[in-house]
Amino acid sequence: MAKKKTLSTLIIDDEESIRDGCGQILTRMGHDVTSTGDALAGYEKASTDAFDLILLDIRMPQMDGLDILKRLKTDHNISAKVIIITGYGTIQLAVEAMRLGAYNFLTKPFSAADLKKAIKDSQERKEISEVDNTISMLIGNSDYMEELKDTIRRVAITDSTVLVTGESGTGKELVARTIHSLSRRHHKPFVPVDCSSLVQNLLESELFGHAKGAFSGATENRDGRFQTADHGTLFLDEISNIGLDIQAKLLRVIQEQEVPRVGSSASEKVDVRLITATNKDLRGEVKAGSFREDLFYRVSVVPIHIRPLREHRSDILVIAQHYLEIFSEKHNSTAKRFSQETMKSLTSYSWPGNIRELKNTIERLCVLCEHEEVTLSDIMYYGQDTGAKAPVIDPFSGKMTLVDVEREHIEKALKHFNYQINKTATFLDIDRKTLRTKIRTYGIVINDKD
Repeated sequence: MAKKKTLSTLIIDDEESIRDGCGQILTRMGHDVTSTGDALAGYEKASTDAFDLILLDIRMPQMDGLDILKRLKTDHNISAKVIIITGYGTIQLAVEAMRLGAYNFLTKPFSAADLKKAIKDSQERKEISEVDNTISMLIGNSDYMEELKDTIRRVAITDSTVLVTGESGTGKELVARTIHSLSRRHHKPFVPVDCSSLVQNLLESELFGHAKGAFSGATENRDGRFQTADHGTLFLDEISNIGLDIQAKLLRVIQEQEVPRVGSSASEKVDVRLITATNKDLRGEVKAGSFREDLFYRVSVVPIHIRPLREHRSDILVIAQHYLEIFSEKHNSTAKRFSQETMKSLTSYSWPGNIRELKNTIERLCVLCEHEEVTLSDIMYYGQDTGAKAPVIDPFSGKMTLVDVEREHIEKALKHFNYQINKTATFLDIDRKTLRTKIRTYGIVINDKD
């Protein structure tokens, strides 16, 4: 099991007997303890946010404990959990302390058991809060998303091998990262590998490493992704692209937890949690003979399927607003909100590229939009399929054609990038020749910068 973190604890109390007594209890509990009887000195120490836990007295000379708590939370936004200790305990005082951000309240005199319980409760609440913060990376509040988050929470605390399936752009890697972040391995490496981007004849070396002299150009020993992920999580994206010969070796690694470095007769022990992903039907691949059946059962101990965005449309606007806030700030954009027509269009569109396409669409409009309210003419659905229900223009006005929208979009992009053809073409995801053709077709006048 992972070694428990040593908690750094600060005691601020003008009574020496309280400081000594609490200090002894905390030290026996394994805490790294700092204490002071000076309220101002304690405030200065606490404001550095270097502590996990603070025991804070209320009635002290120079500065009141509640005032210290308020300033630490509002002016310094400290992350430490604060437990108030006082000889003047009242319900009103406890309520006020909790309102200001305290995590617990102890009335003097208190026993060692009382202190230990208060500390345990505050740390358990901290862990729950950290889990909630991590899981919040998955945007959406539909019943489906809540079920997915619950599944991830339950899977994360195990070491089971997970297979994440779903269409391209649904967020398979984000799910894998979230599982890792919530697991006992979170302090160790998360190593992603895109199996579709690696050259097949180098894949074995990439995964398992190689020894010096194993092949031409192997001038030194080199670790593979398994060695890099030791004690952490290895994420193999698009695992279906791995050839049958490497699949056999991968199966052996999973079974034995030993890695056969290329060019070496000795295997190396590794401790790796494996998460894989694919946008293909692996059962179909097994039937077709392109994926080993025994490997399929090894990697799919816990299967998690991510639905395409069109199957949980109630999350579209939540996700869109999330990215609008992020990219509006990133690009210093004037875009702040969606018009009613735009919201209808966003939720009607089929999003063949899923969340990735939605994210890119929102970033694109944040770069080009010149007003606070995003309208239909600000949106360009790249990758739009023939089954898409949403138009990119208002079908009721009839004032703009699709050609008009594309021309305006290109003009905005050119203006934003100071008419630099290379940058504009890259942003629009088309080549220079296509962009120049459209510029001539639409009669757009530019100052060619490159």
